[in-house]
Amino acid sequence: MTSAEALQDLNPHQDANQVLRQLEAETDRLVLPLLRQLEAYLGLLRQQVPHQTLQAVFVLVSQDCPERYSRLSPDERQALQQRLQTLTAEACCLLTVEHLLLLARKLQAEHQRTRQERQRKMLAALERLNGEEQDEFSGDGLILSVQEPPEEDTTLSLTPPRDPQRLERWCVWLRQAMVHHLRTLSHQLNVELLNYHLIQAVLPVRLLDAVLAGDVEAMQAPENLLKVAVPMGNEENAPQVIICVLLLRLQDMEFAHRPLRQSRERLQKHRKVLQNLVTQSRHWQRRLVREQAMADWNDDLQQLQSPRS
Repeated sequence: MTSAEALQDLNPHQDANQVLRQLEAETDRLVLPLLRQLEAYLGLLRQQVPHQTLQAVFVLVSQDCPERYSRLSPDERQALQQRLQTLTAEACCLLTVEHLLLLARKLQAEHQRTRQERQRKMLAALERLNGEEQDEFSGDGLILSVQEPPEEDTTLSLTPPRDPQRLERWCVWLRQAMVHHLRTLSHQLNVELLNYHLIQAVLPVRLLDAVLAGDVEAMQAPENLLKVAVPMGNEENAPQVIICVLLLRLQDMEFAHRPLRQSRERLQKHRKVLQNLVTQSRHWQRRLVREQAMADWNDDLQQLQSPRS
C-alpha cells in the first residue's frame, strides 16, 4: 500500500492524537527488526573494510605508481602494510551503532552551528534591508519580520526513538556517520601513502566531503578510489594535474560484496515501511496543529463576544 493510499484509508473523523499514538506503536514494533538488520549490516561492513581497503591500495599502487612502490625497501613496504592494516583495524573496531551514534551527534551539532550562523547572517541582512526601507519611505515601505524561528530540541537519541520522524532522522544521521567515518579513514590512509611518496598529494577533507555529497564531479575511477583534475594555479587556463587517492565509499563496498548489498536492501525495506509511517505522522501532526489553531481562534472569538460584567 502506498503512503497516499494509507492516508486515504484513514478515518477523517479520527482523533489526531490517537492516530499519532498508533503510529508511535507501529514505529516501536519496527525498531527491533531494523536495529537487528543494522547490526548485521555493520558486521558485514567490518569484515569488508579491511579487504576492500587493501584491494583499493593495490589497484592504486599497481596502476599509478608501480615503480615508486618497487623502489621502497622490503622493510619500508612491510612497515607501510602494517600501518595500513593497523589504521583500518582501529577504524573497524569503531563501526558499531554506539560509536556511530556518538559521531552522528557531533556531526549534527556541527550542522546546527553552521545553520544557526547562516540564519544569523540572513537575519542581519534582513534587518539592514528593513532599516533602509523605513528610512527611504519614512516608515511607509516594506517592513520585514526578523524574528528568529524557535529552536527545537533535536539532539540525536542514543536509543532508537519511537516517533517515526525522529527515527527517520536517527537513521539518516547514522548513515551519515558511517560515510564520515570511512572518509576519515580514507584521509588517514592517504597521509600514509603520501609519506611513502605513493600519491602526489593529500586532498583536503572538504573536497572529499564535497565529492561524497555530489557537489564536485570526479573522474571515472575504480571502486574506493577518487580521481580528480586539480589546477596548478589560480589562472583560468592553468595546467591541471590528475590526482588519484583513496576514498572509501559505502556504495562501492556494497557493489563489490553481494551479501553486504543484500543486507543494505533489507535495511531499505525497513526504511520504506518507516517512510510510510513518517508520511502519515506528518499528515496527522499538521492536522493536529490546524485543529489547535482553530480551537484557539474560536476561544478568542467567544471571549471577545461574551458579555463583560
